[in-house]
Amino acid sequence: MIVRIFLGVTGCLCMALGFIGLAVPLMPGFVFFAIGTMCLASASPFLAHQLAKQPKLGRFLARLESSRELTLQARLKVALWATAEIFVDKKRT
Repeated sequence: MIVRIFLGVTGCLCMALGFIGLAVPLMPGFVFFAIGTMCLASASPFLAHQLAKQPKLGRFLARLESSRELTLQARLKVALWATAEIFVDKKRT
């Protein structure tokens, strides 16, 4: 229970920093959005389901879920590329 509360608070804080990062040019807001999305999805199954309904966030969460059995270094690479994919509006063929 304490872990879920911690993840929820951390997720909300990261989302707030992500919104501030939209206005401040030197602050990378998209990184905070990605961390906030991961924390909020881990904290609440309802939020995970609601976030998964969104096209880009759903793909992001699916990639993170599929990389659970990889090594830490490989998971970080997957998370980096999945984060970048959220903000690049390119259709895959």
